[in-house]
Amino acid sequence: DLKGKRVFTFPTAGRFLSQFGVVPVTLPWEDIEVAVQTGELDGIAWSGITEDYTVGWADVTNYFLTNNISGAWAGSFFANMERWNELPEDLQTLFRVCCDQSHYYRQWWYWGGEANLRVNGTKMELTSIPDEEWSQVENAAVAFWDEVAAEGPVQAKVVDIFRKYNADMQKAGRPYRYG
Repeated sequence: DLKGKRVFTFPTAGRFLSQFGVVPVTLPWEDIEVAVQTGELDGIAWSGITEDYTVGWADVTNYFLTNNISGAWAGSFFANMERWNELPEDLQTLFRVCCDQSHYYRQWWYWGGEANLRVNGTKMELTSIPDEEWSQVENAAVAFWDEVAAEGPVQAKVVDIFRKYNADMQKAGRPYRYG
């Protein structure tokens, strides 16, 4: 079903989805809505339904696939450690508190919006790939993350965090994981 489909996605997802025939496309964020309207893109694999409604993608797409290839909000910041260490401790603390508050707001906005829009949203029809078929994608993800982890120690550390998160969600069961 995905062979040859041109999909806007983030680079790691594009790398993963290409094994299923997806053609990953990178475009400026502000061009995505028009690219879907003109047929330059067949789909978007980037966001939850909250973002789709917020940025206008729900206005140009008919369906929302409920199967999730990521499942986690990963807000990050990167800093040159030498410059970071030059900051006074109070500014480092202030920055960390602001990041924490941003993550909290994002979680509230995102998950509150997800539930509401899945139930009350009128622009997109929810659709899902059956569990039996989706398990093939999830199994392929295990092999994919093994490849990424083998690329170096930093990648391995990040992949270990993903693995722990996914294992926790699997143990937690529905609604956190559908496996």
